[in-house]
Parts: sequence; structure tokens; C-alpha cells
Amino acid sequence: MGNERNTVVLVVEDELFIALELEGGLKADGFRILGPVASVEGAFALLDEQRPDIAVLDFNLGGEKATPIALRLDELGIPFVLASGTDKSELSRYAIFADAQNAGKPTDIAYLSQLLTTTLAAK
Repeated sequence: MGNERNTVVLVVEDELFIALELEGGLKADGFRILGPVASVEGAFALLDEQRPDIAVLDFNLGGEKATPIALRLDELGIPFVLASGTDKSELSRYAIFADAQNAGKPTDIAYLSQLLTTTLAAK
């Protein structure tokens, strides 16, 4: 999947075990990983240095929401998908997330890889 493109994926997830699982699974599927990072500040710092092709965001990052990251990605023209257990009705309260694809939690890596590939293809 990701092998053909050498696609760089920014991973934003505050739970260490899940972040490592996403990183390992996506690497195994051929994606290059930027991060993972666990906060808005961490994501902004990486985005100041590098430009991923796409991002995977958890909505709830400890005490903060991923909304500022999603808005920044949108400004930069970088698509994203969610890997969040947050209910769709909660996500739809934020315009930036209203139409976002969500792989959910627990996250099936094969499904997430498919979402990343189709989201990039639609860009």
C-alpha cells in the first residue's frame, strides 16, 4: 500500500502504546512515519520542520483537542484521517472534522492504511 509512494504520515496520538502500535503497523505497511507526537505543540513543532503527505490524528490528546492541528494541516493542504474513539456526533460539532474519515479505536491497521491511501488518492 504505502510502499509504492514512500508516503510520509504524521502520527498524533497521546497514548504511548497506541502510538507505537500505529507507528509499527504503518511502517510494516510501507509508510514512513513522522512522530509520533502526543500534543498540539509537538505536532506544530514537527510541521514547522517537515511536511508529511498525510496525517493520522487522535481527537482527544490528554487535556486538549486535535482541532488546532487539523486546522493547521488544512491551511497547509495536508489531508488527515482520524484514529479516534470519539463519537461521530461529538466530532461533527467541529466543522473541520465533520467529513473526516475515522478508523476508530481500537484501530485496525489494514483499514487505516486503506483510509490513508484512498484519502491521498482523493486529494
